[in-house]
Amino acid sequence: MKNEKGMIFPITMLVSFLFLFIFVRMLELYKTETEMAKYEQQSYEVDSVMQMAVTDVKRQLAVMWPTDTSNRGTLTYPNGVANYEWKQMSEHEMKVTIFATSHDGIHYGAECIISLPELELIEWKEKY
Repeated sequence: MKNEKGMIFPITMLVSFLFLFIFVRMLELYKTETEMAKYEQQSYEVDSVMQMAVTDVKRQLAVMWPTDTSNRGTLTYPNGVANYEWKQMSEHEMKVTIFATSHDGIHYGAECIISLPELELIEWKEKY
């Protein structure tokens, strides 16, 4: 028993540093998870802006199509802004380009082809 004198302090320090390392690592993981959750929320917001923009552009196309074969504009929503442009490709197809931006700065762009006069999406291409 006399040879074990002075071993308590080094073992206590080693265990304390181990717990400190685990605590700091858990804080880093928590920070990463909160940033990921925030980015995911922003992605949902810009996706909702894109969905609303597609619906509104189709609604405008239904009203303006026979007279206007091309148009561009901006749509403002509570979650962000969408810029759109459409051009008639053929007698029965309209090419629509939409760029949505959330208020937090996330961008989402898409190019689609809409059939006329049914106003159905034929093709969808995402732009990055």
